[in-house]
Amino acid sequence: MKKENDNKYAQITTEQCKQILQKLVQINTCQPEGNEGKLADVILEMLPENIVYKKINHSKTRASLIIKVNGETEEGGIAFVGHMDTVACGDYSQWSYPPHDAIVKGDILYGRGSADMKGGDAAMILALKWMLETKKRPKKSIYFCFTADEESKGSGICGIVKDGTVNKVDEIIICEPSDEKIGTCEKGAFWLKITVQGKQSHASRPDLGINAVEYVEKLVAELKEQVETGEVHPILGTTTASVTKLCGGIMTNIIPPTAEAELDIRTVPGVSHEHILKCTEEIADRFRKKIPGIQITIEVMNDRPALETSKDSPLVKQIMKTAQMVGISTEDKGHYFYTDASQIIPEISVPFVIAGPGDDALAHCINEHISLESVRRYAKLYQKYLEKYYL
Repeated sequence: MKKENDNKYAQITTEQCKQILQKLVQINTCQPEGNEGKLADVILEMLPENIVYKKINHSKTRASLIIKVNGETEEGGIAFVGHMDTVACGDYSQWSYPPHDAIVKGDILYGRGSADMKGGDAAMILALKWMLETKKRPKKSIYFCFTADEESKGSGICGIVKDGTVNKVDEIIICEPSDEKIGTCEKGAFWLKITVQGKQSHASRPDLGINAVEYVEKLVAELKEQVETGEVHPILGTTTASVTKLCGGIMTNIIPPTAEAELDIRTVPGVSHEHILKCTEEIADRFRKKIPGIQITIEVMNDRPALETSKDSPLVKQIMKTAQMVGISTEDKGHYFYTDASQIIPEISVPFVIAGPGDDALAHCINEHISLESVRRYAKLYQKYLEKYYL
């Protein structure tokens, strides 16, 4: 791998990364409250007053932010996307350092959201500040999008899509943590809730009842077998189906009349969620015909498609070439979780990559942390990519 040696990019320091990232982490934007509106204001305070921006309010406290660097043409351009919200901290006593104090030890900054993904936000801000300081007009417009609510329903990216400001860009960089690699694909998410209504009876006479717990388990087992034996993706592997919630039962000596299971199905590109739903309905129909009186309902709780950008796309080729210049690996990388891409790429159909500082394995963990050098390296990646292809 070729190391960076261009002195034009030496202006971004780990100290700058530290100062910006500390400000971001010290603002509590944990779900479910979010409070991203306050963080959006903090980001604006870091930038010149004459910037072009739009703040999209989702509630009194929740907002997303679009900052635009006007290009010579309004057609096309690039969008960098990073979310401002984080998951909850969990048990504070389990943290080595308070999760919103942004404590730095050597090269490592600790705190909730440091990796997922305020480190990426900091790298975006550094690239944006550099872009503004050049005072050069890019060939095409450049957008920096800071979204709310990515960790839940995605109201931020959906609001940005509805607004339409970035819907004509040519390419998107999702600045989620990618473990010093460039991601070209992500798994989809298809969440199902299966409810079985059976018939209550004394447990000594199971023949008089319909055991909802047993039948929901059988249905789920059959569905898992079908789902997990599909095609294998070269980077993401196979589709997985996990039972993440199972409820049912009244007392040990009562045949349970109701039961409910929730499944988190993570799909690979090429797998149809519509087909999975059809398979689930077919299995349920077989149970209905076999067991008179049983009732089964199926609810889709979340539906986000798996996504992939071709390695032959200009974006992938160009970003990989740039990554080599700044010391970032070009090894194949895929993400097992979904990102904001899952709600914007299906709407505007443009190439995307997932490229951001930090280790994605630390997302949502106790003692979440990030290397400041990683933040600096990705800020340089964004900076050099813009300089090479947009100025």
